[in-house]
Amino acid sequence: MAGPVFHRPLRHGPPRLCRLCRRPLAEDAEDICDNVNCRTRHKIEVTAAIARKRDQKEAELRAISHRRTRRVLRDAARKIGVPHLGRIAHGIAPFIDLPQVRLPDARRAAFEAHLRSIVESSFAKADGVSTHPEPPENDPGYVTRLKKENEEPVVLNAACIACQGDCCLLGGDRHAFLTEGTISCQRWKDPEVTPDALVQAYLSRIPETSTTGSCVYHGPQGCTLDRPLRADICNSFQCRFRRELAEAVERRPGTGALVAGLSRNHVTDPSAGAPYLRVVSISPENEVTIHDDLELPALRKGMSEG
Repeated sequence: MAGPVFHRPLRHGPPRLCRLCRRPLAEDAEDICDNVNCRTRHKIEVTAAIARKRDQKEAELRAISHRRTRRVLRDAARKIGVPHLGRIAHGIAPFIDLPQVRLPDARRAAFEAHLRSIVESSFAKADGVSTHPEPPENDPGYVTRLKKENEEPVVLNAACIACQGDCCLLGGDRHAFLTEGTISCQRWKDPEVTPDALVQAYLSRIPETSTTGSCVYHGPQGCTLDRPLRADICNSFQCRFRRELAEAVERRPGTGALVAGLSRNHVTDPSAGAPYLRVVSISPENEVTIHDDLELPALRKGMSEG
């Protein structure tokens, strides 16, 4: 004897419609149809929602970081003779606390092999008459690069010294971002330079110790490579924290700069004196002070911004 037959109950009311194109939906569909355009729009919406959530979380973390470092920055300002924090350019930055070590032989060998390869590739394109390379079509005079090689105000380095090179970590497995184009630019500026001279110029600037896992030129006081020798991205890129400090310096020129480097995970340790802080000041005369005696205050809910 056949078993009972169950029928899907009839749906009453108006048909369900795709929320994007308003076409009727299949009974088992969610709120969008199978149309390619609708699926694409849905993916865009999901991606945008994730980005908004990430940005909101980042904004909340930055707000907490500003509140937690406010008192520390005030104390540092007083130590250098500035009675009020509003009288000196100041800001925050990440805090990268990694040890300085001698560059491992394997990493040095890999970097040198890459360096010699791009130098050889650049010189191999000489026309047999001159070693002077042709400028790239999208920058006929290397003008853009030359402008970015100019030294910036020393006080902006307060952000980098406090941070210790968050962005430099990206150059660890990218050989300082050096490319054949970087070498061709050096040859364009000095047509008489030889391959050996270029290789030695780069090798001689590797510091005795560098930051673990970071760029080979990431020394204890920052980048040891002269700006004209760096990869283009190293001169053109400015992290948000350095840009914000530059804006603060423009508003308060001649005051020096003060920056609190703060680890992103400081919120996991609400206790006073949590080891996630480096405070740096640079005077208008470019004197650098690292305020090792200052401690991070306890993180309290609703901590005052004043």
